[in-house]
Amino acid sequence: MTELSELEEKIRNYAIDEGILGKKGPDNPKLDFSYTINFPPNNPKPMKLMIIKPKDRKAIIIQSNVQIREDHVKAINKKDPQGLKKFFMLFQKYMLSQNMLYNIDLKKFRYSVIETIYPDGLTEQFFYTTVRAVFNTSVFMNITLMDFIMGAIPPGGKALNMDNLNYSNGDSMFT
Repeated sequence: MTELSELEEKIRNYAIDEGILGKKGPDNPKLDFSYTINFPPNNPKPMKLMIIKPKDRKAIIIQSNVQIREDHVKAINKKDPQGLKKFFMLFQKYMLSQNMLYNIDLKKFRYSVIETIYPDGLTEQFFYTTVRAVFNTSVFMNITLMDFIMGAIPPGGKALNMDNLNYSNGDSMFT
Protein backbone atom coordinates (compact mmCIF):
# COMPACT_ATOMS: atom_id res chain seq x y z
CA MET A 1 0.00 0.00 0.00
CA THR A 2 1.28 3.44 -0.88
CA GLU A 3 1.73 6.09 1.76
CA LEU A 4 -1.15 8.56 2.07
CA SER A 5 -0.59 12.25 1.49
CA GLU A 6 -1.19 14.57 4.43
CA LEU A 7 -4.37 15.86 2.75
CA GLU A 8 -5.75 12.38 2.09
CA GLU A 9 -4.98 11.29 5.63
CA LYS A 10 -6.74 14.34 7.05
CA ILE A 11 -9.87 13.71 4.92
CA ARG A 12 -9.91 10.02 5.84
CA ASN A 13 -9.55 10.81 9.55
CA TYR A 14 -12.40 13.33 9.46
CA ALA A 15 -14.66 10.80 7.72
CA ILE A 16 -13.61 7.90 9.99
CA ASP A 17 -14.19 9.99 13.14
CA GLU A 18 -17.83 10.53 12.16
CA GLY A 19 -18.36 7.05 10.73
CA ILE A 20 -19.07 8.19 7.18
CA LEU A 21 -16.05 6.84 5.28
CA GLY A 22 -17.09 4.51 2.50
CA LYS A 23 -15.00 2.68 -0.05
CA LYS A 24 -11.83 3.95 -1.62
CA GLY A 25 -12.36 4.68 -5.30
CA PRO A 26 -10.55 2.71 -7.97
CA ASP A 27 -7.11 3.86 -9.02
CA ASN A 28 -7.34 6.53 -11.68
CA PRO A 29 -4.32 8.21 -13.28
CA LYS A 30 -6.16 11.57 -13.21
CA LEU A 31 -6.84 11.42 -9.45
CA ASP A 32 -4.65 11.55 -6.38
CA PHE A 33 -7.47 9.82 -4.47
CA SER A 34 -11.22 9.30 -4.29
CA TYR A 35 -13.62 7.92 -1.67
CA THR A 36 -17.30 7.50 -1.18
CA ILE A 37 -18.77 8.82 2.00
CA ASN A 38 -22.07 7.70 3.45
CA PHE A 39 -24.07 10.63 4.77
CA PRO A 40 -25.78 11.22 7.13
CA PRO A 41 -23.96 9.07 9.66
CA ASN A 42 -25.70 6.06 11.19
CA ASN A 43 -28.48 6.19 8.61
CA PRO A 44 -29.73 2.84 7.30
CA LYS A 45 -29.95 4.30 3.77
CA PRO A 46 -27.30 7.03 3.55
CA MET A 47 -26.67 9.08 0.44
CA LYS A 48 -23.40 8.18 -1.28
CA LEU A 49 -21.30 11.28 -1.85
CA MET A 50 -17.92 11.36 -3.55
CA ILE A 51 -14.70 12.98 -2.39
CA ILE A 52 -12.30 13.44 -5.28
CA LYS A 53 -8.85 14.96 -5.46
CA PRO A 54 -7.83 15.55 -9.09
CA LYS A 55 -4.09 15.55 -9.77
CA ASP A 56 -4.28 18.81 -11.70
CA ARG A 57 -6.03 20.79 -8.93
CA LYS A 58 -5.25 21.92 -5.41
CA ALA A 59 -8.83 21.53 -4.22
CA ILE A 60 -10.76 18.46 -3.20
CA ILE A 61 -14.22 18.03 -4.67
CA ILE A 62 -17.25 16.81 -2.77
CA GLN A 63 -20.11 15.83 -5.02
CA SER A 64 -23.41 14.07 -5.20
CA ASN A 65 -24.20 12.28 -8.46
CA VAL A 66 -27.87 11.70 -9.21
CA GLN A 67 -29.39 9.55 -11.94
CA ILE A 68 -33.11 10.20 -12.37
CA ARG A 69 -34.81 6.83 -12.65
CA GLU A 70 -36.51 5.99 -15.93
CA ASP A 71 -39.90 5.51 -14.23
CA HIS A 72 -39.55 8.99 -12.72
CA VAL A 73 -38.72 10.48 -16.12
CA LYS A 74 -41.86 8.86 -17.56
CA ALA A 75 -43.99 10.05 -14.64
CA ILE A 76 -42.83 13.65 -15.04
CA ASN A 77 -43.37 13.55 -18.80
CA LYS A 78 -46.85 12.13 -18.26
CA LYS A 79 -47.77 15.06 -15.98
CA ASP A 80 -46.13 17.69 -18.17
CA PRO A 81 -44.22 17.17 -21.45
CA GLN A 82 -41.98 20.11 -20.45
CA GLY A 83 -41.61 18.89 -16.85
CA LEU A 84 -37.99 17.75 -17.06
CA LYS A 85 -36.97 20.92 -18.82
CA LYS A 86 -38.68 22.93 -16.08
CA PHE A 87 -37.03 20.81 -13.40
CA PHE A 88 -33.56 21.40 -14.82
CA MET A 89 -34.23 25.13 -15.21
CA LEU A 90 -35.26 25.25 -11.55
CA PHE A 91 -32.23 23.10 -10.68
CA GLN A 92 -29.85 25.61 -12.31
CA LYS A 93 -31.44 28.56 -10.53
CA TYR A 94 -31.31 26.78 -7.19
CA MET A 95 -27.65 25.80 -7.65
CA LEU A 96 -26.76 29.39 -8.37
CA SER A 97 -28.74 30.65 -5.36
CA GLN A 98 -26.86 28.16 -3.14
CA ASN A 99 -23.49 29.08 -4.67
CA MET A 100 -22.99 25.45 -5.72
CA LEU A 101 -21.30 24.12 -8.80
CA TYR A 102 -23.14 21.55 -10.90
CA ASN A 103 -23.11 19.40 -14.01
CA ILE A 104 -26.17 18.37 -15.99
CA ASP A 105 -26.50 15.61 -18.58
CA LEU A 106 -29.93 16.26 -20.13
CA LYS A 107 -29.76 13.32 -22.51
CA LYS A 108 -29.12 10.79 -19.73
CA PHE A 109 -31.25 12.56 -17.09
CA ARG A 110 -28.52 12.94 -14.51
CA TYR A 111 -26.86 15.71 -12.60
CA SER A 112 -24.15 16.40 -10.05
CA VAL A 113 -24.08 18.83 -7.14
CA ILE A 114 -20.49 19.92 -6.54
CA GLU A 115 -18.53 21.90 -3.98
CA THR A 116 -14.78 22.39 -3.59
CA ILE A 117 -12.52 22.88 -0.59
CA TYR A 118 -9.00 24.23 -0.89
CA PRO A 119 -6.39 22.76 1.47
CA ASP A 120 -5.63 26.11 3.11
CA GLY A 121 -9.26 26.33 4.29
CA LEU A 122 -9.69 22.71 5.28
CA THR A 123 -10.84 22.36 8.84
CA GLU A 124 -13.02 19.63 10.27
CA GLN A 125 -15.87 22.12 10.69
CA PHE A 126 -15.62 23.38 7.11
CA PHE A 127 -15.36 19.83 5.80
CA TYR A 128 -18.63 18.83 7.49
CA THR A 129 -20.35 22.10 6.60
CA THR A 130 -19.48 21.43 2.95
CA VAL A 131 -20.62 17.80 3.12
CA ARG A 132 -23.93 18.93 4.64
CA ALA A 133 -24.34 21.64 1.98
CA VAL A 134 -23.91 19.11 -0.84
CA PHE A 135 -26.19 16.63 0.92
CA ASN A 136 -28.91 19.18 1.72
CA THR A 137 -28.85 20.62 -1.80
CA SER A 138 -29.19 17.12 -3.26
CA VAL A 139 -32.06 16.28 -0.90
CA PHE A 140 -33.82 19.54 -1.77
CA MET A 141 -33.58 18.74 -5.48
CA ASN A 142 -34.84 15.20 -4.87
CA ILE A 143 -37.86 16.57 -2.98
CA THR A 144 -38.45 19.02 -5.82
CA LEU A 145 -38.26 16.18 -8.34
CA MET A 146 -40.88 14.29 -6.32
CA ASP A 147 -43.06 17.44 -6.34
CA PHE A 148 -42.90 17.42 -10.15
CA ILE A 149 -43.80 13.72 -10.26
CA MET A 150 -46.71 14.06 -7.85
CA GLY A 151 -48.07 17.11 -9.66
CA ALA A 152 -47.47 19.48 -6.75
CA ILE A 153 -45.90 21.77 -9.33
CA PRO A 154 -48.68 22.12 -11.93
CA PRO A 155 -47.85 22.04 -15.67
CA GLY A 156 -49.12 25.57 -16.37
CA GLY A 157 -48.53 26.99 -12.92
CA LYS A 158 -45.73 28.67 -11.10
CA ALA A 159 -42.60 26.64 -10.44
CA LEU A 160 -42.91 27.10 -6.69
CA ASN A 161 -46.15 27.61 -4.80
CA MET A 162 -45.28 29.48 -1.63
CA ASP A 163 -48.87 29.75 -0.31
CA ASN A 164 -48.18 27.19 2.40
CA LEU A 165 -45.51 29.33 4.05
CA ASN A 166 -47.32 31.35 6.66
CA TYR A 167 -45.10 33.40 8.93
CA SER A 168 -47.89 35.10 10.87
CA ASN A 169 -47.95 35.06 14.67
CA GLY A 170 -47.75 31.53 16.03
CA ASP A 171 -46.43 29.96 12.83
CA SER A 172 -43.07 31.71 12.79
CA MET A 173 -39.83 30.95 14.50
CA PHE A 174 -39.42 34.73 14.80
CA THR A 175 -42.31 35.38 17.23
